[in-house]
Amino acid sequence: MAQIKLTGRVVYPGDFGWDDARKGFNQRFDVQPKAVVFCQNARDVANAVLWARENGVPFRARSGRHSYEGYSLVQDGLVIDLSDLDNVSVNREQRIAQIGAGIHMLELSEWLGQVNVTIPLATGPTVGLAGLTLGGGFGLTSRKYGLTCDNLIGLELVDAEGRVRIASEFRHPDLFWACKGGGGGNFGIVTRFFFRVHPVSFAVAFMAQWDWSQFEAVVAAWQDWAWGVDNDVSTALQLTVTKTVKLYGLYTPDDPADLPKAQQLLAPLLQAVPPPSLPGNPTVQPLPFNVATRLFYGEGGKTVNPEDPVWDVIVHDDQQIYKSTSAAALEPFSAEAIGILKHYLENVPPLEQPPVQPSMVQLLGGGGRAAQTDPASSAVHLRQARFIVQYDGFWAADADGQETIDWIRDFRNALLPHTAGAYVNYVDSNIPDPLQAYYGPNLPRLVEVKRKYDPHNVFNFPQSIPVSLP
Repeated sequence: MAQIKLTGRVVYPGDFGWDDARKGFNQRFDVQPKAVVFCQNARDVANAVLWARENGVPFRARSGRHSYEGYSLVQDGLVIDLSDLDNVSVNREQRIAQIGAGIHMLELSEWLGQVNVTIPLATGPTVGLAGLTLGGGFGLTSRKYGLTCDNLIGLELVDAEGRVRIASEFRHPDLFWACKGGGGGNFGIVTRFFFRVHPVSFAVAFMAQWDWSQFEAVVAAWQDWAWGVDNDVSTALQLTVTKTVKLYGLYTPDDPADLPKAQQLLAPLLQAVPPPSLPGNPTVQPLPFNVATRLFYGEGGKTVNPEDPVWDVIVHDDQQIYKSTSAAALEPFSAEAIGILKHYLENVPPLEQPPVQPSMVQLLGGGGRAAQTDPASSAVHLRQARFIVQYDGFWAADADGQETIDWIRDFRNALLPHTAGAYVNYVDSNIPDPLQAYYGPNLPRLVEVKRKYDPHNVFNFPQSIPVSLP
C-alpha cells in the first residue's frame, strides 16, 4: 500500500509565516502543531485525514479560526485549514450558490453582493462559513431568512475513510440533519456547501444609544419589541462594562419601496424609551445591502457617515484575548434577571491594563423565521429563544485573565435560573454537561449519526459528540 502524502500548501515550524499559520482567532491559546495544511480541494482534505490516521497524528479541522476555546488547534498535531476553499458560484435564476467551506463572512458578503443575493451571515467579518453553518447560524438576518443552516440544501464532506460524500435531504439525510446544528468537526470535514440564496438589494442599517440610567427600561422594552417586530427586522442589544447601551440591526424588506417603513417599525421602541438627543442618535440609514453589511463588519462605515461615531460596532478583533460563553432566554427577562445583568456589568474585576474592547453582554434577538422553522428539520434546539445571551470578557495583561474568566463564569451561573442551554458556536470549556447544553433532546440522535458515520471516533476534540452516551 502506497504511503499517503500531504498535499496542498503545507507549512511547518520554522517556515516563513509559521506563526500566522498556526495561530487562532483567540490569542489566549498558544498552540504548536506539527504542521498546518492549507487545502486547495477535497482531495487535499482527504489526504490530510488519511495521512494523520496512518501516522497516528491527532488532527483538527479549521475554517475561520473562531473556536472560542481553540478547539480548531491541536498541540503536536495536524491542523487541516480550509481557508483556501473560498470559491463562490451563484446560479441566480435557480437561486442556488455553491460556496467553499473556508470562506470568511466579509469576503462572502462581497461576492454575493455582486449579484444581489445573500444568505444569513454572521456578525463578524472573519467568521468562517463552516463553523457558522454547522453550529446553526444566528445572525443579523436570521429573523427574515432563518438560521444559516435553514438555507442549506446540500454539502460535500470528507469522512473518516477519506471518502467524499454528498449529503442532502435525498442522500444521507441523517448526516445532513446532523450537520445542520450538530457542530463543526463531529462527523467529517465539510469542504463545500450548497445554499438557497435570497435576492436582496437595499437595507436599512440602524443604531441607537441610551444612557446607563435607562438600562432597565431599554432591556425590558427591547426584548418585547425585538420578538414581535416585523420579521424583516433583526437586532441585537450591546451592553458593555463601560456603561454603554447600544442597539444595532438591519431592516431588509423585499421591496426597496418599503425602506421608509423602518422609522415606523422602530418607533414603538424609541417612543417607549427615548434615546438621548445627540447628533446621529438614532441613526437610520438606507444603504445598498452589502454596504450595510460592511458597517457591521467595521469596513467602510466611516465613508458612509464620517462624523458619526455611533457606527463603531466592534464585536471582536483578531488580536484580542477573551473568554466567551452563552445561554438562551426562552422567556422574557424578569426585573430580577435584568437586575442581575446590570449588577455584573457594573462589577467587573479591576484590570491592570484595559483591553481595546470592553467586556460586554450582547443580546441577539430571536423569533421570526428562525423560530417558525420546523424544529425537526435540524439539530438546533434553541429555535424558540427570545434571544441568545453572549457573554464576552476581554483582557490585555496576563494577570487579568483568571479573574475575567471567573467573572464570566459567575455571570452566566447567576443568570442560569432565567436562561437555558448554550449555543454550540460559543463553545465554553467551563460549562457542566456541555453536550446537553448545546444539543438538548437532539443529543441521542446525534450520537447515533456519529456512530454510523464515524464509528471509531476519528473526528474528536474536547466537547465533540461521542459514539456512545455514558
